Amino acid sequence: MSPEEFNRVFRAQLPMISAYLSRRVPISEVEDLASDLFEIAWSKKEQIPEGFELPWLYKTARYLVSNFHRKQSGRNGILARLAEPVAAPSAESIALADIELSDAFAGLIPAEREIISLWALEGLSNAEISKVLEMSENAAAIRLTRAKQKLKGLLNLENIQ
Repeated sequence: MSPEEFNRVFRAQLPMISAYLSRRVPISEVEDLASDLFEIAWSKKEQIPEGFELPWLYKTARYLVSNFHRKQSGRNGILARLAEPVAAPSAESIALADIELSDAFAGLIPAEREIISLWALEGLSNAEISKVLEMSENAAAIRLTRAKQKLKGLLNLENIQ
């Protein structure tokens, strides 16, 4: 893949990757993580399956996000002990939050939250999800169906698709 082809293919994916990262890390970290991601993509450009560039980027971004949170958890533990208590959230932010959905989503295990997020927020197909999560398309479809059924049960809904 030439540098021009790489730029054309991967530059088109940047908005979706930035949105994915912005939902998982502080906005101040998105640009740095996206830069790291595309640096990795450049170094592994010959190993990325043609037509599956976006799922490959999501899969690699998952690892970067995981590493980021692992590093942050150590820092946050120390800072939490040193920080003064913060004010309670405003009444407006509480009123705007969908508490029922938040509680139901929190009732899912992390793997279920991730597969639903890839489907609902990132708009990935079962084939793309299977590439991101490194499993067969059938396994991805089954896990997504089960996660949606569990979320539906937690929300007491009849018609979640």
